[in-house]
Amino acid sequence: MDSWVAIDFETANGSRASACSVAVARVKGDEVVDRFATLIRPPAGHDRFEYRNTQIHGVQASDVVGAPRWRQVWARLEEFVGGDPLVAHNASFDTSVIRAANSAAGLPWPTMKYACTMVIAKQTWPMPSYRLPDVAAAAGVNLARHHEAASDTLAAAGILVAQQRAHGVDTLDGLLESARVAWGRIYDGGYDTCRRR
Repeated sequence: MDSWVAIDFETANGSRASACSVAVARVKGDEVVDRFATLIRPPAGHDRFEYRNTQIHGVQASDVVGAPRWRQVWARLEEFVGGDPLVAHNASFDTSVIRAANSAAGLPWPTMKYACTMVIAKQTWPMPSYRLPDVAAAAGVNLARHHEAASDTLAAAGILVAQQRAHGVDTLDGLLESARVAWGRIYDGGYDTCRRR
């Protein structure tokens, strides 16, 4: 049975290393079978909470005072994800957070592959906008609270399952093949974006 992990980050400011919240959800078949979410205390030099970001996601500096640092969070995420691919809406952002946060913490980049529900949506549904709320609505997925990591993660998971149904496939490989989308990849010292083939 196909297994993958939906993920979403929120950041404290414009630095991709300033992750302040993350949520993941493991999907097997078309069911969410496990979830994890946490606030994150961004590293020194990346820990300024900008008004614009706080207005978007609601996380403030006071909320993360006792939160774990990235090294702890990454160890938990790496264990949770295992060897499964990641899925995110606008995955280029979420995977850039992993790369930047690992670099800021002196950690190597992981080796993993990922798929982007926004890129797949452009190959699936003709729409004027491919923002998460619009794609969720087109997919018939409830987006409870946009820019809340756990809510966005579950929405991305639901969208991917709806995209599989729309393409008449039941695997992530089958979906990317049908939608003519290439896997995104992170590897030691580099990355390839998830894009139309």
